[in-house]
Amino acid sequence: MKYTTAYAFLFLAFLFSCGKKETADLKNNFSYQLDTVLIDGKEKNLDLSRNITNSALNMEESAIYLFNKFDHSIDVINLDQLEYVQNIPFDKEGPNGTSNIIYIYALKDELFFIKGSVKSGVYDKNGRLLKSADWSKVNDGDDFQMLRNELVLEYSDSMKVFGLAFSFDRSIHLDVMSVETNTKKRLEIDMEKAYQNNILEFDDDGRYFFLDPMVHLTSENGYVMVSHDFSNEIYIFNAAGQQVKKVIYEPTLTPKSVKQVDKKGIVSVDILQNTYQGFLEQVKFSPPVWDQVNKRYLRLSAQRVYSDIKQENSFLPQTKETKVFLTVFDEDFNLISEGEVPEFNSESVKYFAKDGKLWYFTNVDDELGFIRLNFSN
Repeated sequence: MKYTTAYAFLFLAFLFSCGKKETADLKNNFSYQLDTVLIDGKEKNLDLSRNITNSALNMEESAIYLFNKFDHSIDVINLDQLEYVQNIPFDKEGPNGTSNIIYIYALKDELFFIKGSVKSGVYDKNGRLLKSADWSKVNDGDDFQMLRNELVLEYSDSMKVFGLAFSFDRSIHLDVMSVETNTKKRLEIDMEKAYQNNILEFDDDGRYFFLDPMVHLTSENGYVMVSHDFSNEIYIFNAAGQQVKKVIYEPTLTPKSVKQVDKKGIVSVDILQNTYQGFLEQVKFSPPVWDQVNKRYLRLSAQRVYSDIKQENSFLPQTKETKVFLTVFDEDFNLISEGEVPEFNSESVKYFAKDGKLWYFTNVDDELGFIRLNFSN
């Protein structure tokens, strides 16, 4: 089954902001078109959990690979034909085992880099492990670190594996492992302490609460990117593990980061909850994606509005509204425009650029769909 809704024309006034130009010179009327497409699942039970954030667009932008926890496989969705076309099964255990799949990344030649709960590596479309990422060979026994996410830009004998390393001292780094030499180097990615300063924790007589911001490790336009939930800086690295850019910009619709709090003042669970709620009411950023056709980056962020209704055993009140904003950058990460997209209801969903449009995941009666945003200026 597939359908396309009629185009809805929306005309919004966007504030343009760019490095050397005055804000007054950048005001302009900006219009975009929206349509919704539904994927023909062909009676396949597609996994729409986690807002399909555990999925990857292929290099040709012709298909999306969607992890399916129901049968531990990857479902291939053809985005040109808007239909499910193939299922690729994987083993959990054994020589080709993935362990529990946490993230997948698409590489060239229909290869995948899969981050598992126990092991990670490059796999082919037949589910065979081609090269593993063995961090035990480069980490000393007393050098404990938890790798939350890993990725590879390109598969080769000398490939490098990037991993977010979190330590007990609340520090975070980007480690780059060479599988050829079994060596690693450590890169700074939290010089403003956007991660460390925004960790909220409280020990309530044995009930320990630990709320830390999500740190995103993504791959776009041939680069590795690290970004944060509650602060808008972006660190960009090339395939060799060299930092090529640090992006800092001044948004006009949201703050560039949440306000710092005195953590000594968190003396109760209620204060912890109110502080975290206050973070989400200020701003929450998602990673940027690359629009190959128009040579620009697109990034979503959001502000939440909460009601006074709080269900029993819920940490936060019910969300009354989520305001989602789209920020557009040129290929050098100069901010071009930004504005609210009322049709989007969350920034924490899978979105990507294809054919010059932003594709935004939507669940349509438990079927896979996308809202497509097309700029018409």
